[in-house]
Amino acid sequence: MPRALSGFSPKPPPALPLTRPLRACLGGLILGALMTPLAPAIAAAEDAIPEPLSLDQALTYAAGHPRVRLGTAAADLPRSPPLYLDCERLAFSHLDSEDSRSRPSVVLLAPLPAQHLEIMARFLDVLLADLSYARYNEAMAVAYIQYDRANIRRELGQYAELRVAELETAYQDVLRKRAASETSQRLTRDLLAQAMGRPGELPSDLTPPQLTLPPDELPNLDAVMAQAAEQAWPHPPAIASDPALAKDYRRLLDMELRRQALELLSRLNILKTSARYAESEAFMRDLKLDESRTLYEQEVKADLGYSMSQQTMARLHEDQVRYCRALGWAELNALQGRSLLSEPEVETTP
Repeated sequence: MPRALSGFSPKPPPALPLTRPLRACLGGLILGALMTPLAPAIAAAEDAIPEPLSLDQALTYAAGHPRVRLGTAAADLPRSPPLYLDCERLAFSHLDSEDSRSRPSVVLLAPLPAQHLEIMARFLDVLLADLSYARYNEAMAVAYIQYDRANIRRELGQYAELRVAELETAYQDVLRKRAASETSQRLTRDLLAQAMGRPGELPSDLTPPQLTLPPDELPNLDAVMAQAAEQAWPHPPAIASDPALAKDYRRLLDMELRRQALELLSRLNILKTSARYAESEAFMRDLKLDESRTLYEQEVKADLGYSMSQQTMARLHEDQVRYCRALGWAELNALQGRSLLSEPEVETTP
């Protein structure tokens, strides 16, 4: 049944095949933290946020957002960037630029599609935050086991004090990163709730969407410009009353549109190549994890925790690229006045 939540607790991962003593040691540390009860629910409302929440459902909340109701009056209010979905940096990492140009200028978009893009970006950011948490949660469990076993062997005179201290430090480092990732899970959900105009109502479960990815052959810049030119252009009252200023304003918007469209097309072209790399990296990490797990089960020296962390990191990178491709295509659709999730047009031979 739909419900509105005022808090969020991540779900515990599947239990690892631990020995009984180790399971007892980990019980209070891991499971106790993960099974923290949800905060009391807000009084149920007829339009409470669904659980689980899909992207299509989240987008329906855009129309009631204050930014949309205020229109251009709210255009200058700042928007904080996503935590994980840094598409501009992901595509142009070789430029070493601190600039953030990961979404079209709101002056080029009507308030509703601009808010749709905000919700979509926040939704995907939550999914990446969950995967980041999973990465460090897996690594933490294995790091603790390695430290615990080394500590036992130290007491038997088989391990040096320095080696045990190194493993404890590694465990504490992963524990710190896991705590930060758990905090990010809540923060990204809070930002999604705000983008939906429902601050404080944090969705626990999100349904991974079936995303619309760009075609292999992207439209050319002239085609995008021709489609976008048909859209209504906003004119501030002081400018609209002066024909000369209105003409200059339109020229300025055309130049800004061209810049935005060119950057989006360039980013999508780069991310298409990045997607192939991310896919091959994830496949390699899967094989590496299988190898490490086999050696671990045979009690041969193997860094299973590192392999697990690297495999989850590869999956995180693969999803980052896929989400940025989908978001970039949605932004390109928005510039052309189309639905964010519109499928690419397929040219047919007459």
